[in-house]
Amino acid sequence: MLRLAWRNVWRNFRRSLLTTLSMAFGLAAIMFGQSMIKSVQRQLIEKATGSITGHIQVQHRRSKEYKFPDKYIEDPDSIEEILRQEPRIKAFGRRITITGLVSSTAASVGVLVCAVEPDKESRITAMAGYVTQGRFLGPEEKGVAMGDKLAQRLDVRLGEKVVVMAQAEDGSMGAEAFRVTGLYHTGSTSFDGQIIYVPLKAAQELLACGGKVNQFVGRLADIQEAELVQQDLSSRLSGRQVQVLTWKNVDHEILSIQKFQDGILDIVLIIIFLIVALGILNTLLMSLFERVREFGVLMAIGARPSWVMRLIFAESLILAGLGTLLGLVVGSTFIAYYNHEGLHLPIGEAMSYFLPFPSVIYLNYSWPHHLYAAACVLLTSFLAAIPPALRAARMKPAEALRHV
Repeated sequence: MLRLAWRNVWRNFRRSLLTTLSMAFGLAAIMFGQSMIKSVQRQLIEKATGSITGHIQVQHRRSKEYKFPDKYIEDPDSIEEILRQEPRIKAFGRRITITGLVSSTAASVGVLVCAVEPDKESRITAMAGYVTQGRFLGPEEKGVAMGDKLAQRLDVRLGEKVVVMAQAEDGSMGAEAFRVTGLYHTGSTSFDGQIIYVPLKAAQELLACGGKVNQFVGRLADIQEAELVQQDLSSRLSGRQVQVLTWKNVDHEILSIQKFQDGILDIVLIIIFLIVALGILNTLLMSLFERVREFGVLMAIGARPSWVMRLIFAESLILAGLGTLLGLVVGSTFIAYYNHEGLHLPIGEAMSYFLPFPSVIYLNYSWPHHLYAAACVLLTSFLAAIPPALRAARMKPAEALRHV
């Protein structure tokens, strides 16, 4: 039967070739779209967690706004001891994140003050890699690193002093002079113009909070284990006034972006599957109308309706198989090319207000999604073959033989 189905498929070479090519390029387009969206999502997560959020955080239980925790952890030493015992945490550090005001002789600007442990921060985030002048945070006790746009607004340069003001824990207004040790450029409006980094100890003096911090930020060896680490740490930290958060809790808007992009991809997927189904349906119906007398002869010499149906399905699956195989090859080739060369997209400019995000996306394979799409193409082809198969099976040999 397969040999007969193969010969039937290529009896009209041009039509079968066009149908196969339409399926192949449809599947290749789906693979390219899947790879592009998943690559953008992966880089979005990497940039968000690698710039400031980290993979996992520990905050006070009563902190409601996770990006700007307003409660201090009373006993950070015991928390650090437990975090140190967790082997899946690659690096972690204490941090204070608070809003404040930075002033120079020329201007004052409201900023987000991010107080970090300088020796640990480079293992948690990539901010030190964006420094273009000086160093991120050096041995100076009162050093500050800021974006070049903020330095321009304040009209300050390396080595010059600025005054940082923020509300202390007791409600008073703290103020300290810091010397500019580093200027960075990330390309992000928020990071370059609204965030400063200072040493943790200097910030604790500024805020008169002793050794307290308002968050621990950790980087995991495998981000996929964030939920498992969260569960384990939550169990070990139960009884303390803290909560364990993953990047999904802190950067929940990224999950919304992912859902939106996945929804668009699903709609495109459905449209392409409909086009594939119509192509298969058209090819098989045209083939059926051209071979009515042939089916009549086959049924007259003993072919059963079920055999005729299987023949139609076999022809459909041959077309779908060839189209799927060719689509996988073409799609993989495109993805491999843009994995090496990179794909220039304006998304970097669109995201630059919130995050340092590149304008070049390097595509990667997403084989679970690619194979799902390929399976859907095969299933769509099978479903599209049902109407012509039923029609062929219901033919009456005498009427089919008289067909002109």
